[in-house]
Amino acid sequence: MQVRSPASHILLTRTLILLLSIMSLDSSILKRTLKSRQYKQYIRGPFPLKWFQRASTISRTAGVVGMIIWRIAYQKKLWGHDCQRRTSGHIKVTNQNCMKWGVCGNSKNTALRLMEKAELIRLDTKRGRSPIVQIIDDELKGPVT
Repeated sequence: MQVRSPASHILLTRTLILLLSIMSLDSSILKRTLKSRQYKQYIRGPFPLKWFQRASTISRTAGVVGMIIWRIAYQKKLWGHDCQRRTSGHIKVTNQNCMKWGVCGNSKNTALRLMEKAELIRLDTKRGRSPIVQIIDDELKGPVT
């Protein structure tokens, strides 16, 4: 271990200060960039908790299919702050959308039928076509008089 004298320490400090004053500092280095989280894909909310609790009690697949449906509804502005309503617009639930979430076509159809029986959605099916769904949210119905 090498012990430095106070004189050498002062000399090193002065040299460092001189070098820093000569160097031009880039202002972008000094600024700390504050980036918010920016995701390419995300799910927009708010989501009605009671609706999802009912869907997830049917089956796990129904909960996932519910997320898919709500995501499409918000993406296509069939539901949201500017169009608060009890039922959504018509949403096409394709096999390709569901496969991204790990749900096959048969499981999707079974979950949709069960969700229709639980009165969470309205379902319109035609042979050889993707099912058309409307979300039903009874929380927005208001008090019954």
